[in-house]
Amino acid sequence: MRLGIGSFIVAMMILAGSFCRAAEAPAAEKPRIDIVFCIDCSGSMGPVIETAKQKVWAIVNQVARAKPSPELRIGLIGYGNALGPFRTFALSNDLDEVYKNLLPFDDRLGGDEFVGLAIHKATTEMKWAEGKQVMKVIYVVGNETAHQGPAEFDYTKTAPAAIAKGIVVNAIYCGDYDYATAPPTWKEFAKLADGSYMEIAGQGGAVVVATPFDQELTELSGKLNTTYVGYGAQRGTKVAQQLANDQQAAKYNLSSAADRAGSKASSQYYNATWDLIDAAKSDKNFDLKKLKDEELPEEMRKMTPDERTAYLAKKSNERDEIAEQIKGLSVKRDAFIKEEVQKKGLDSNKGFDQAVRKSITEQAAKNGFEFEKEGK
Repeated sequence: MRLGIGSFIVAMMILAGSFCRAAEAPAAEKPRIDIVFCIDCSGSMGPVIETAKQKVWAIVNQVARAKPSPELRIGLIGYGNALGPFRTFALSNDLDEVYKNLLPFDDRLGGDEFVGLAIHKATTEMKWAEGKQVMKVIYVVGNETAHQGPAEFDYTKTAPAAIAKGIVVNAIYCGDYDYATAPPTWKEFAKLADGSYMEIAGQGGAVVVATPFDQELTELSGKLNTTYVGYGAQRGTKVAQQLANDQQAAKYNLSSAADRAGSKASSQYYNATWDLIDAAKSDKNFDLKKLKDEELPEEMRKMTPDERTAYLAKKSNERDEIAEQIKGLSVKRDAFIKEEVQKKGLDSNKGFDQAVRKSITEQAAKNGFEFEKEGK
């Protein structure tokens, strides 16, 4: 059996009797990008929230183009209910968990959008990464004046406090609601925290281009799932969640499903907490021999140690091959979309995802990251 490089590494680590980091920098030195989205969940924000759900995988794919390849963590805060309660989800590199947490977001909270307080909560309550090459960024998304809420949490105080901790705060103003007074306040808090000010369409501004590659990418995404070898108590839940997220992305449209396929083929899609192959590549303290039979999938329980090694190597090789197919098709898809946008004169500049992708690229460059061009 011919093994890819990744599969060979997996096999060698298993044969050694433990899992260790291979060809990676020490954990403290690994490049990281932490992003917290503070999303106004009050009335009239529904279309923007739905756009975020559809386009989050396109944002992940932009981060995946960064070199050196970073660990990506995403946190969520739903504000717009005055002093609370807030919808808060910690920074996590489990992107399926992030997506699951994002899906219930809607615009049914109250009507008082305390932007400065949202910035404060993101700054002080999230456990931000540390290290030599770390990008820490907050996106505040909303459509009313940012001057709301208690004086002690006004953005004139909380935005400077964020940048003092090395956290950039970006402003995404949606639509033309209260346009005469709102944008100046959003521009100001972004400037106070070294961030970017962006205006997007009130409906989210999503540009969706169907391509000849979407269906095949969606199918390959499903095939990729068959290469995951779950372990531990949560393996069943995580496998089900992976499939449910695939189905949800496809419900929006095949474009969203194709974006998700690209994300799943990237190193940012990280599942070492429940998948043996990802664990083999990333967790130096993980020892296959220490797992009880009941923690393994049914098909591995009666295998000998050597058979388990061969099985995982085979699955890893299958994953590498499918991921390479996805990456190749994604390049063609990106080129097709770019050509269609130009040909049809489509304006993506007012889209939520375009605003985030553009600012991430520009700000990450200041942190030493370089980006591959789409379609390359």
